[in-house]
Amino acid sequence: MVPCKCDYILSSKRGRPGRRVSTSKSVPKSVGYLVPYVLISTFQYEVAQDGLKYSSPFVLMGLRYLIASLILFGIARSFRPIVNKDTVLLAMLTWSSAFFWILGLEYVSPSESAVLTYTMPLISIPMSSLILSEKASPREWAGAAIGFVGVLVYSLVILENQTLSALGAALTLLNAFFWAMYTIYYRKLKNQDATTTVATQLLFGAVLFLLIIPLDYRIDITPHFWFDLAYLSILAAATSFLLWNALARLHRVGKTTTLIYSTPVAVTLVQYVETSSLPPPISLMGISLMIFGICVSRWSKL
Repeated sequence: MVPCKCDYILSSKRGRPGRRVSTSKSVPKSVGYLVPYVLISTFQYEVAQDGLKYSSPFVLMGLRYLIASLILFGIARSFRPIVNKDTVLLAMLTWSSAFFWILGLEYVSPSESAVLTYTMPLISIPMSSLILSEKASPREWAGAAIGFVGVLVYSLVILENQTLSALGAALTLLNAFFWAMYTIYYRKLKNQDATTTVATQLLFGAVLFLLIIPLDYRIDITPHFWFDLAYLSILAAATSFLLWNALARLHRVGKTTTLIYSTPVAVTLVQYVETSSLPPPISLMGISLMIFGICVSRWSKL
């Protein structure tokens, strides 16, 4: 195919072809995947903690993953799980992340859980170097660090009157570690069919959760429970995992994971729409740092 003239920058003096300009649509794709992912994540922590009022963690997560996997296999029009070493390991990492996340929510608030979970970019960057040999650029390290400082500053007002549970913090940090790890494996498995990969990942996770249900079985079926389960299954699992998989395929891990700092920004915007009141100046400073961190990680000329 003959390249379009707009694919090149021509030298104004010599009329020679200059640097090729990519016509890739990866930037708008990133935005298209990121916006719904962030909106779903904005409410995920509160919905999950509300769901724990009506069922045990293992019941809630087992049903969530099972429903989500069946939805994705239906979209793929084939119930044929991918069984290979890396996909099984992906499923184990995902199950471990969800296991520690949902248990942590029994000891920490949604805001505390979110803050601790956002250590994930700082974990994923060195681990992607070890597993994928992806060398993060200085700007990606800087963006991740600046963004996390922004999360800490943003959270000072939220956390100043709360006592953080050591056990809850440890469980949530383990969730962050395993989230980083399965994000890396998304990148490693980028040549597999995305829908079937995520469906298999969630199916194996569902089986593991259902196997341990006898350790803690509790369920109170109410309309609130059905709403929480529907949100967590359809949006926060089937849709959210597929979107995160798509983001991980587009760019290096260091560039992708820094995007999660968009979530606190979205939370603040939602709160402003609901209450018409701005957060304290220190929270706005934290938001500014998070946005700056995202920009730094994606600024190719730094």
